[in-house]
Formats: sequence, C-alpha cells, structure tokens
Amino acid sequence: MLVISDLPLESFIEILLKTDGRTLGICRRVSKNWKEIIDSSDFLWQAFSKNDFPNSSNIARKKSGKDMSWYYIYKNLKTWHKIANIDKTMKEFYKFTLHDKAHALEIDNGILPLKDTRGIVLYDMHTLRNVPVVVPEKNCFKVSHNDYASAILIKSGLLIQRTVTNPDYMSEAFFKADNFVLSYNALYFFNNREVFKCDLMHQILASKLVLNCDYDIKVMQYNNNALYLFTDCGKIVTIENDVFKTVKPVNIPAEWLKQVKHIVAIDDKNFVCYSRVLFKIETNIYQHLYLDFPVITALFYYGDIVIIGTRSGEILLYRLSSQIKATKPIFEDIATLPSGKYALQLDVCERKSGPVIVAATFFEIYLFEFDFFPNDNLDPQKKTFTDNKLSIYKRLLRLKDRLQCQTF
Repeated sequence: MLVISDLPLESFIEILLKTDGRTLGICRRVSKNWKEIIDSSDFLWQAFSKNDFPNSSNIARKKSGKDMSWYYIYKNLKTWHKIANIDKTMKEFYKFTLHDKAHALEIDNGILPLKDTRGIVLYDMHTLRNVPVVVPEKNCFKVSHNDYASAILIKSGLLIQRTVTNPDYMSEAFFKADNFVLSYNALYFFNNREVFKCDLMHQILASKLVLNCDYDIKVMQYNNNALYLFTDCGKIVTIENDVFKTVKPVNIPAEWLKQVKHIVAIDDKNFVCYSRVLFKIETNIYQHLYLDFPVITALFYYGDIVIIGTRSGEILLYRLSSQIKATKPIFEDIATLPSGKYALQLDVCERKSGPVIVAATFFEIYLFEFDFFPNDNLDPQKKTFTDNKLSIYKRLLRLKDRLQCQTF
C-alpha cells in the first residue's frame, strides 16, 4: 500500500502547498523526516505568509531581513492577535545627549540606525549587538539595504554602494535626491518633482528619468512592480513598469487635507494618513476616518494592525478587523513608557522569540520585547553573521570610507 511518505518529494511538497499554515505546523510534528522536509522548504511558509498576511508579511520580511526564516515570520504574525496578553519586557536601550525628534532611522534588513553625535551607529536587531561601523554623517535621513546594494540618504544627496564581483562594474554612485526606495534590483528616487530609476543590474550605475511629476512629492513607495507617489495636494500617482499609469485623489474631504501631516503607505490601496488628531486609514477591506482620536505622536502601520504612540506615553494597538465603521475606535493598550515620556517614532522587528517594538523619545530608545516563543530566543553570546549581513556590513564600511572623504 502506497503511503504519503513514499511519494516523490515534489509531489509531497505540492500536497503541502494545498494545505494551510496551521496544517503545515501539525505536519511538521508528524516525524523527524517530515520536519526536515518542511523546515528546509522555506518557500512553503512564504506562500502561507503572503496568503494569510499579504501586507504585514512583506513589511516583516523587509524589517527582519534574511536572518528570519518565513517559518518564524508566519508564527509571529499568527500570534499577534493575542499580543496584549503576552509577557513583555521594557528596557532603555540607548540614551542620547542631545534633544532630537528623529534619533532613530527606519529598521531595514534587521539593522537599526541611530543618530548619535559621532554620526550613525548601527545595531543588529536579532542580537541587539552594535555593528562595528559608525557612518560619519550627522545629517543622515535614511539607510536601506537589499541583496544588491546599500544606500544612504544624506543632506547633499544619495550615496549607493553596490556589491559587485566583476571589477569592470561600477560599485558606487551618487545622485541628487530628496528620498528613495530600494526595490528588488532597482533604486528609485526623486529630486524635486523629477522621479528617476537606477538599474542595479547594469554595469554602469546611471539614473534614468521616469516621470516629471506635476505635484510636489510627499511619500514614495514601491510594491508589486509599481511605484506610488503620494503628493502634498492629496493625489496618488501610480507608475507601473516605469510608465505613468494613473492619478487619483486620496479619499478624504478636501478641507481636511491640509491637516494631514504624515502618510505611511504600502500602495495606493493600503495607507494611513494622520496628524495629531486626524486619522484616515484605507485598505483593500477597511476604510476608517476619525477626528476624535487620541493625540498621535508616532505611528507604525503593519498592514492588518496599526501601532500608535500617544501624548500620554501609551503604545496602543488598533486592530483593523475589530473596528466597525462610524463607531468609537477600539484600542488595545500593549505598553506604556515611563512617566513623562512619549514616543516620537515607532518601529517593529520580528525575531525568533517574538516581535520587538522600538520607541524613540526625545532622549532615549526604549525596547519592548514580546516573548511569543521564549524557547526560540537567540543566545545573546552567539556571534554569528549570515552571508547577507556580512555583505551589508562590508558595504557599510565602504560607505563610511566614502563619506569620510566627502568627495561627491
């Protein structure tokens, strides 16, 4: 009699792909052989993560980098629904000598950049260890990485450092830019109203004009082969395959647009607009607009949930699925900063044991570590770097040397 274990590996994988994440977790416990097959097939967990959490899984991957397998990302995202009841620890992670509203830059690929008097200091979010690279640039606004390149936005423009093995290929370039996004194998940036693309696969790192926008650009985002520009006047411009596609207005009363200070976006159908007292969220499923809201000091948009920092120091969870249109919003209180402190920036990084929420105040960085899976915690003494991290660190060292020369 033929049993499932006798099937060819390809057929076994095809069967597993037709199940779901919960079933796959059960299958993982059937036998040692099944566990080895499932654990070595990370694309299974990737498929279920993207199916069950289409937006938050992409954000989690970008934040955590390749140090996190899709198995752990899926487990964590599946557990977020009970985060308010999970044990957590709060600790002051970093203290600054200067008062600043933007001490922390965005976590990217598992690396947290912090603005210090020396420049940018970097921390590995999976081990919470200092990366032995200080980027000597105090006027730094953004640092980003992918498999091909690292890019840093400073006051004078955008410096990109690429990993290349062929000596005939350019390894670095500098562009005048106001902001940028790294996609899989391309860099998009804008300078004033002009939008450019730099192909990271070409021998020469050159920019190509994609669009001369009719409006001032506020936020740029890239997702699923499309570039989205959110403008100061409330328009969303979509560019697909480097060709201008559409312009549509943000679905918000025109008289309220001038109150919107911040936009956090995934694409033109999934974004949050907010100011201190105005909150507008739009997704494929949910559309919410509130004026009667706690005073917002910081916000992190995680696809299916929104994490909000308030003036009273609370860290609140706003779960989209629990909200009913035209009713009072429902919040879950998941953390509170020390008395007198409140978050000016919020970020999240998934780790094997659970998520870490990073809250930056005027003088400190606080970490809230949630132990979803305490037994999966990393050994704090372990000093292992993935090939991906080593590649990033090497690029950062070259960026540091380039910035010290300051010849652009």
